[in-house]
Amino acid sequence: MRASGSQGDHDKFLETRSFAALDGLRALSVFLVYTFHFGGPAWAKLSGWLGVYAFFVLSGFLITTLLLREHDATGGVSLKAFYIRRSTRILPLYLLVYLVVLAQSWFAQGEAWAQMKAATPYYLTFLNEFADLAPLHMTWTLGVEWKYYLVWPLLFALLGTTVASRFATALGCVMVLVAIWLSHIPPAWFSPWHYLGMLVGSLVAIAMHTRSTFRWARALMRDGVALAIALALFVVHRKSVVIANHLGEPQMIALYTVLVGLLLPSLVARTGIGRVLSRQFLVFIGQRSYAMYLVQYLAAQALIAVLPGTVAGPLLLGGAFVLALAVSDVLFRGFEKPLTQWGHRWAKAARQQPTLEPGNSRFRPLS
Repeated sequence: MRASGSQGDHDKFLETRSFAALDGLRALSVFLVYTFHFGGPAWAKLSGWLGVYAFFVLSGFLITTLLLREHDATGGVSLKAFYIRRSTRILPLYLLVYLVVLAQSWFAQGEAWAQMKAATPYYLTFLNEFADLAPLHMTWTLGVEWKYYLVWPLLFALLGTTVASRFATALGCVMVLVAIWLSHIPPAWFSPWHYLGMLVGSLVAIAMHTRSTFRWARALMRDGVALAIALALFVVHRKSVVIANHLGEPQMIALYTVLVGLLLPSLVARTGIGRVLSRQFLVFIGQRSYAMYLVQYLAAQALIAVLPGTVAGPLLLGGAFVLALAVSDVLFRGFEKPLTQWGHRWAKAARQQPTLEPGNSRFRPLS
């Protein structure tokens, strides 16, 4: 007999292996990014650039959920397996697009080639956010995410022994970010608000994973609450400039990422908004959103080559989005998915080797 109420909802969450609504949120986020880059004045008020911060929250939530479930299943966390999965998920497609853009810039010569030569040392070391304006400049987000992947799983493996220590580790990281944020002389190379979203996602994952804290998240799993949060997100998008003028842009970004984090439990619980975002066509786009993010400028350039004189507006937005989706589908089926699956098999084999056990400096084999 299945448990009821909060316990039953928690059991269902732990049994769920795929969250369709989160793919739907990815689809919406990548569309927002396209509106910012190609939509022109008609879409400018939507502040689509905020969509990248939704990606940050999703990344923190999903990688932490996987770490928590691996710990429950095996008694430890294999950092080697984690980095194999992340590397085979991110690097092959990224490097493929990088090589295409590099070749394109070489044939074009001029400013594009000069920019790519200057940016390449950053692009090849995932210091993308420090590169000057160049083709593939939107990959600054990958540089930010990769640094989070380097630090957070290690902290989790070393310190995440109990629920309390997991919360303490995440909150401690938030406090460090805030301290740097509020310091009189914050380092010019570090933007704490870029990492806050991933920590928010990680905190939501920790709260939802544990039965004793799941009830906190369950309060957000109601249609009325989900609708209120979604409306608040819409307001932030439409009034981002006004909010930034009053609070400051970093604070506005922080508000946005917290709202996205608060929305996640309702999406996982399949509220009305969750069901809308679980629509098949949105899931289809969301699963291809990484490739769409990488090829967006290539798609726009191809459309302009076919239709010279095309400028930012509905035609460029719609055409680039559809073309990028078609190309991304081919990449997803024939390149991205096979390599990701291979990476998971490699990671599974790596977990059989001695692995760092959370809260302990010794090593133990995982079964």
